[in-house]
Amino acid sequence: MTGDETWTDRSQPGSRSRSDRGSTLARGLVAGAAGVAAMTLAEKVEQSLTGRPNSFVPAHTLRRVLGLPARPDRDRVGLNWAMHWGQGIALGPLRMLMAERGMRGSVASFLFLNLRLLNDQALENATGAGAPPWTWPRDEQRIDLLHKAIYAFVTGYVADGLARNPDRERHRGRADDATDPDDRVDDAADPAGGRRGILGRTALSRRRRTAHPSERTDAHRPYGTVNRAYGVRVDTPDRVGVPVLVVAGDEWEAELMAAEAAGPHARAEVFRELDRAEIREHGLDLNERGSIKSLAVLRL
Repeated sequence: MTGDETWTDRSQPGSRSRSDRGSTLARGLVAGAAGVAAMTLAEKVEQSLTGRPNSFVPAHTLRRVLGLPARPDRDRVGLNWAMHWGQGIALGPLRMLMAERGMRGSVASFLFLNLRLLNDQALENATGAGAPPWTWPRDEQRIDLLHKAIYAFVTGYVADGLARNPDRERHRGRADDATDPDDRVDDAADPAGGRRGILGRTALSRRRRTAHPSERTDAHRPYGTVNRAYGVRVDTPDRVGVPVLVVAGDEWEAELMAAEAAGPHARAEVFRELDRAEIREHGLDLNERGSIKSLAVLRL
């Protein structure tokens, strides 16, 4: 790839970055609350069937974290609910961040389940409020794992749905993937001018297939042009996370151009669209569709 290898760092993030972080946090809290609600409902149903009493381990854990005096469990109901709900809600933004970074679906939720279990056991055992799981009776192990799995997968489902661009397929095209005839687009969309170019050699999800260029919307295109500038991360067998700037008609096309420029076995993923100030800063011309500039460091 060609282009400048220098980057001027911005010491103060813009309001857009702060807004994005705040939005991710808020949506993550919503996802976490949904997960806790589902887990709580499942627990109540399970307790009605098994007769298992309420656990006050969350209250004991929070009491020791806060350094509160010991009191009977019947006086710790509020503390128990605070830890039960607060812990689950607080972990929601982590799952949202995973979704925003491309870690979605059941595998991501399974990883999140392990993070939730690790968080629980670290707090409970560090404070002495709980015991290692392998010392529990097997039925208690199964019940705890079931309820935490419900929390993790419901939180993940909501987070994936609330994440930006949820319809984007996270399995990025690779230049050597087999081509499905149904995934090809019209010649006019191919930067190389042929159906066997990058668009023809990259297998993308049908969900990501865009319409003919004449049918694409031009709403919100900067400077009134039909092109935009995108920050794209490119992974190759020799190097991971190479940041580049690409001028293209949409995110899909930007990823295809970047993957083609990087060569065989390369994968590309758009992180975000550049704003007007960044376009000027990097000297990008939105009329030069297909231009690519590589950068040493890029905060995306």
